[in-house]
Amino acid sequence: MKKIMIFAGLMLTVLASCTRIEAGYEGILVKQYGSDKGIQDVSLVTGRVWYNPWTEDVETYATYVLTKDYDVFTVNAKDGSEFQVDPTLSFNIVQGNSPRIFSKYRKDLEEVTNTTILNYVKDAFRLQMNKYTTDEIVSNREKFETSVQSTLAKVLDDEGFHLEQLTSGLKYP
Repeated sequence: MKKIMIFAGLMLTVLASCTRIEAGYEGILVKQYGSDKGIQDVSLVTGRVWYNPWTEDVETYATYVLTKDYDVFTVNAKDGSEFQVDPTLSFNIVQGNSPRIFSKYRKDLEEVTNTTILNYVKDAFRLQMNKYTTDEIVSNREKFETSVQSTLAKVLDDEGFHLEQLTSGLKYP
């Protein structure tokens, strides 16, 4: 009976010591104790991953393309007129950058998308909108939207994300 209990305990330990990382996700190993505690620099790939559940945690971040439709916000042009922006953003995490992103923000990806990335989107529109008057935006909409997209793409790239597409949903005053 004692051998069965020990065997059952070992089996539970073995089963608790692994997790599965789904396709389209990267795992992040976080060590809780020891001299190398904290977020490890290596991202864990798709498949079964072994870890010590008493001293380590595994977090997952999606690396597939995510699409977020943000709420409408207002931005002023150079001449003071107000434009409504209803952006939709498609982006993904660049492979291997999930540990760096998790380390920097300490939030899940949905929270980063709803707060930090939204601020980057608003800032890109604000910076570019302040360079154009209303007439210039209306007559050069493609140029304006390209400048917003390139500004946002650079910022997201520096943060470890890749911008797939940005749709402004720009509404004139």
